[in-house]
Amino acid sequence: MKTTGEKNSNFIPSVYSALNILEFLSNEKHKESTLTEISIALDISKSTCLRILKTLELKDFVHFNRLSKRYKLGSYLIPLGSRSEEMNDYISTVISYLPTICAEVNQTVVLAKRKDALNLAYIAKEEPNQKIRLTISPGEIFPIIGGAVGKSYIAHLTDIQINEIIDEFIVDGQLPRYTENTITTPEIFMDELRKIREEGIAETDSEHTQGIHALACPILNGKGEVVLSIGFFIHSSLSNDECNTQILKSSLKKHAKILENLISRYF
Repeated sequence: MKTTGEKNSNFIPSVYSALNILEFLSNEKHKESTLTEISIALDISKSTCLRILKTLELKDFVHFNRLSKRYKLGSYLIPLGSRSEEMNDYISTVISYLPTICAEVNQTVVLAKRKDALNLAYIAKEEPNQKIRLTISPGEIFPIIGGAVGKSYIAHLTDIQINEIIDEFIVDGQLPRYTENTITTPEIFMDELRKIREEGIAETDSEHTQGIHALACPILNGKGEVVLSIGFFIHSSLSNDECNTQILKSSLKKHAKILENLISRYF
């Protein structure tokens, strides 16, 4: 699978690596990491990685704890993120509505936006007051073919766009396997996307993340183009008595339509 950077001859390697470091540290699992951990995970030489981290530290994009020898995201990203929200009014509108959905369904609600050609990123999460908590956090990146949230997004692209994306992921005739439940046959994957497009909702169980039963819907703009994907994450251990999937599907579709109406004025 090719990365966006590898296909673009105009990209600057050091800048690309710096952005990858910020993305890596934004992941809940890696939010405090050592130089060695970052270097190995991102396949950046240790000396280059250190220079980039020191540069990011100068601008407070990352913070270095001299006692633990670990890096984490810096405080400058807080006002930067706030400014980004101000500029993306339609996203702020959707995020502000998530608590309403969460209170109704009593399940974790996530919102994702396309990051680049092959990936989505979680941009918001709202969780109910439950004992079981999910480690997924805003800023975390995942493949556009991954799970219900990714499938609900990619299913509403054109067939040409879908085929181009799938071709990027295929290795030896198969799609990547994330869990035992992952669909790796391209033809079966395409058939499922067509079904999702017809029904307007995606459902997966431990296909991308083990233990997560997910439902997801696209959010379309006024032109009928998918701009966001919204999903419910349910722990797979919950019984049918605790979680009525059909009710959740109806609720998700209803709220997706409400959100489409709310953001239509921005497009």
